[in-house]
Amino acid sequence: MDAHLFRRFCGACVPLLEGARLAKIQEPADGVLTLNLDLFASRPGFGRKAQLVFRPGHKDPFMFLSPARVAAGRTPSAPVMRLRKYAAGHTIRRAVSRWVERELWLLVSGAIPAGMFGGSVPAEEKVPAAEGDGAKLVWLKLSLREGASLCFLGADGAPLPSEPAWPSRENLGEALADWNKWPVLTPALRRAMKGMDGGDRAALLVDLEDGGGDIFLYSRPGAQGAPGTVEKVSCWPLQPDRVKGLTESVEPDVLGALARAGADLVLAEAERRQATRAAQPLNRREKKLVRLLEKQDEEEERLGRMRAGKEDALLLQGSLWQWPQDFRAPEVQVWGRDGKQRTIVLDKRWTVRENMERLFHSARRGERGLAHVAERRRQLADELSALRRRRDEILLGMVAGPGNNQDVPAPAKLPEVPKHVQLFVSSDGYPLLRGRDARGNLAVRKLAAQHDIWVHAAGGPGSHVIIRLRHAGEQVPGRALDEAGSLAACKSWLRGEERGLVTYCEVRHVKPMRGAAPGTMRMDKVLFTREVNVDASLEESLLPGGTVSGQS
Repeated sequence: MDAHLFRRFCGACVPLLEGARLAKIQEPADGVLTLNLDLFASRPGFGRKAQLVFRPGHKDPFMFLSPARVAAGRTPSAPVMRLRKYAAGHTIRRAVSRWVERELWLLVSGAIPAGMFGGSVPAEEKVPAAEGDGAKLVWLKLSLREGASLCFLGADGAPLPSEPAWPSRENLGEALADWNKWPVLTPALRRAMKGMDGGDRAALLVDLEDGGGDIFLYSRPGAQGAPGTVEKVSCWPLQPDRVKGLTESVEPDVLGALARAGADLVLAEAERRQATRAAQPLNRREKKLVRLLEKQDEEEERLGRMRAGKEDALLLQGSLWQWPQDFRAPEVQVWGRDGKQRTIVLDKRWTVRENMERLFHSARRGERGLAHVAERRRQLADELSALRRRRDEILLGMVAGPGNNQDVPAPAKLPEVPKHVQLFVSSDGYPLLRGRDARGNLAVRKLAAQHDIWVHAAGGPGSHVIIRLRHAGEQVPGRALDEAGSLAACKSWLRGEERGLVTYCEVRHVKPMRGAAPGTMRMDKVLFTREVNVDASLEESLLPGGTVSGQS
């Protein structure tokens, strides 16, 4: 997140933060911090509750305001617990943007002298468990580079907003050559200006100094018109060579654009990292199982040779009359069943009869060993298959791990559903719930989270379908949307049609209609409507493990 983009975010976010209550601080994933906020004033698209999501770091830091709260998902670490102790449960009384340093300072507590900050901040609150001598102001510092920290400062040590110097149009060329003296010429800005002529450079600099303009999102195109995954975000147009294969969209709403970008760049990426880490022990076990299966192949080959010695033993048994009882030789000639003479190699330490007995004994051991190897291979193959399914489910986000902070998560489980609800799994790994009847439609609604996607055939009666999401704001692939829509259409008035229109909206915007038949819903806000194939074969191909959970 470039400093200029951070400035645009702070310009829109700071008015919402001042006066908001900081309810809780959470750590949903490694390197990601969330601040649950009860806003003093609502904003279109956010309401009175929001979540400030914060991912610091030297590489790709990001901060955005999420309209829906992300589940905690894990036990907070000791540093987060300390932040909670001093900052959680307090009102944000002042927000200061030091955007050049990419820092956002939040005043959460402390006895504020009269007249400080122009008298706009109340001074009643006391310092909680003061650190150090005397009264201090408690600031929560959010640095994109260093992370979150607490600062206990006196009234004279309060942070000041960034007011950097800007180069003029005339000396912009000299400033770019000596950019160390101009903090506003950030690395991202210098890269952008490198491919511009002098007029475009000057115009961009003026726009940035004024603090206005649009936000540019660059997304990977989604399937069949579905929203794509945001991969880059900027407050100026990027050069074509940096956005090959991406679709550009211009968003005037700063907070809305960054909320969409943050869901893909921060939340989805954090979930992928967590899933990859959770899958590492399974990967190690998979390698071990593969090695064990290879050893079973080697063992089977050895035991097969032992069992094959039974043929030589039978030939010796039929030819014992030729030799004295104590006869020893390195090899003997016998007639095979095909009528041809055959040479059998013997151990000179034993007689021919003893060699025969040893061959019989070895063949019996080989047969028993082969049966054991077959059973062992079956067990290893079953474990390997189950392990790979579990790993794939983890990587697809189907493992529910709230509160599980261990390397190996609990066994993967699909949602448990009542008998009036059908469970499917999309090709992309999303659990899909469909009501069998009116009772099932009501049950499906109760099983859904507020951010899940509700799917229904447009223009007529039908079953309700829920797409279970991993987190609020997640971008669902087009294939999963089409499969959920097809399942809804197959159990609706569209059954028998080749294609049909299907409506999609968030569960929180679906409400039952008073006085109407059970299961009749109104949609306060529709996400979109799309045409899908009515494919009845999906009802079998999308079943988890070949069965529908809850089916009698």
